[in-house]
Amino acid sequence: MAKRMKQTTLRVELLKYVISLTVCLVSIVLIGVFLNQLAINSGLVVNANYDERRVLEAESMIQETPQFKRELVPDEIPFVVLKKPALEVVDGSLDAAGMSSAIRAIQNRTAYQGQSVYRVVEREDAYVVLHYKVRTRFTSPFLREHFPDYEVTTIALGIVLIIGVVLAVTSVFARRLQRQFDRIQELTRSIQNQDLSLEAQGSPIKEFDDVMTSLQEMAKALEASLKAQWKTETRKREQIAALAHDIKIPVTIIKGNAELLNLDEQSEEHAGYTEYILNASNRIEHYVNMLIQLSKAEQDMAIIKKPTCLKDFIDELVQDFTGYIGHRRIELEFDVMEGLKIEQSTIYIDKALLHRALMNILTNAVDYSPNGGKIGLTLIKRDQLLSFRVTDSGPGFTLEDLEQATQLFYMGDKSRTATGHYGIGLTFASNVAKLHHETLTLRNLQWQGGAEVTFRIPIDRSH
Repeated sequence: MAKRMKQTTLRVELLKYVISLTVCLVSIVLIGVFLNQLAINSGLVVNANYDERRVLEAESMIQETPQFKRELVPDEIPFVVLKKPALEVVDGSLDAAGMSSAIRAIQNRTAYQGQSVYRVVEREDAYVVLHYKVRTRFTSPFLREHFPDYEVTTIALGIVLIIGVVLAVTSVFARRLQRQFDRIQELTRSIQNQDLSLEAQGSPIKEFDDVMTSLQEMAKALEASLKAQWKTETRKREQIAALAHDIKIPVTIIKGNAELLNLDEQSEEHAGYTEYILNASNRIEHYVNMLIQLSKAEQDMAIIKKPTCLKDFIDELVQDFTGYIGHRRIELEFDVMEGLKIEQSTIYIDKALLHRALMNILTNAVDYSPNGGKIGLTLIKRDQLLSFRVTDSGPGFTLEDLEQATQLFYMGDKSRTATGHYGIGLTFASNVAKLHHETLTLRNLQWQGGAEVTFRIPIDRSH
């Protein structure tokens, strides 16, 4: 018994993602706090109140020392000494902007400008104003030069790390889900390509597993349906072929006896009857042969392509078509699009199948065209495709014809009133086109009226 795969759900997976992301973000914050404390303890960074504590410690010395000296001011703390009462500058390192702030600080005793503090220390003869900032900073001059604001630097670094962690965690979970989507896509591609012998597959995520199971069950049902359809189609082809062969025997007997009767002397009336029998026998024989070839083409689904001179093929096709027209007043207009030289062109085709398919299309066009009508046969070459475009002067296709004309035994709409058609010719032509890896297209001519059938084949040896 196969071991059952341990499964989870999308809800659990999402919860895992949220928990993992939260743990990673909290870890970043804790690591940041630890590194910040380590930097402070090692002297690489000083606390925000570091300069303030030094100023407060130096304040009493600055007030009580009889003679002010620069050494009383802590290192790296800008200051200015203003003599009373005119506030004349005696000593200091503040710039012009700092001087204005220092004077305002004297008026207010102490001034706060955001993180900047102007601390006023009053002596008997002067004011000493010290300027410092309440913020964490690097102790290294090099780091202060390149990263002047420690807090902005750490926040920016933290944001980068957070974004990186979010992307990394999301990527891990996304890849996990993507693998499941890929397996589903693989199953759908197999079904699309009619490769229905699928191996049993599962997923560790329940929702994906349910989808895969449904696809596999659908594939099995589709496979069974296609097999049943194939068996039905095979039986139908076999029955058609058998029936065609069975019909061919009595038709041959009738035709042979009619030909014998035609050799004897007969009255004009009897000779006409004999001619009717021969004509009907020929038509029946023609359709029986089409049925036999159609069943073979569908059953074998294989063709034998050989290099064929396009001009010789067209000449033979036109000759047979002219014979079919006989004494009917039907005009054939043959045209070759510019750039195609049929005398120098070689095509790789199954000559017999293609000839029969085009004859079916052409004879259909004749049968649906009135006396005095025109049949157009145009050759068009585009890239590696050769198209045989056949047009007629008939009533054209109905919407139902356009949808179903290539189906076997489709009889067509009553607007196309020609007799002797049993829905075989276009079906055969369509199958031959498929055997050449192309299609048969039907449409109506909008301006002059009539129908158009285009039969395309690849002219390249490799197709």
